[in-house]
Amino acid sequence: MQSVRGLLRSDPILSVALPEAQRLTELNRRFAGVVPAAVARACRVAAIQGETALVYCANGAAASRVRSQASGVSRALTRVDAPVLAVKVKVRADWTLPEKHEKAGMGPAALAAFRDLDQTLPAGDLKAAVDALLAKRRA
Repeated sequence: MQSVRGLLRSDPILSVALPEAQRLTELNRRFAGVVPAAVARACRVAAIQGETALVYCANGAAASRVRSQASGVSRALTRVDAPVLAVKVKVRADWTLPEKHEKAGMGPAALAAFRDLDQTLPAGDLKAAVDALLAKRRA
């Protein structure tokens, strides 16, 4: 089994995509460092065209926030060899990350079963793991 990076490097046509993907990943990481987390999840830096960064946002609220922070965003995206002087924002609903759903908590019956199990286990790794699980649920 070969990694995606290995496949991209081995094909001369696709090998051009790897540096661009790495560059966009870095730009989005820097973008996420200057905007609120919710805005970073709803937006993506899609390209740098000349001295303008193109940012796609999933909704108008995120786009408005990016526009209001355009100077900070442009500073964060600027590199020595590639200054970013403007930020162009477009609303595109298909450019959002799926929301992470919270995991359902453990029910009372399950917790009771783990407490009962904890009482019967001898000292060791399994008992330590069950103790840690119960401590986390108490917090």
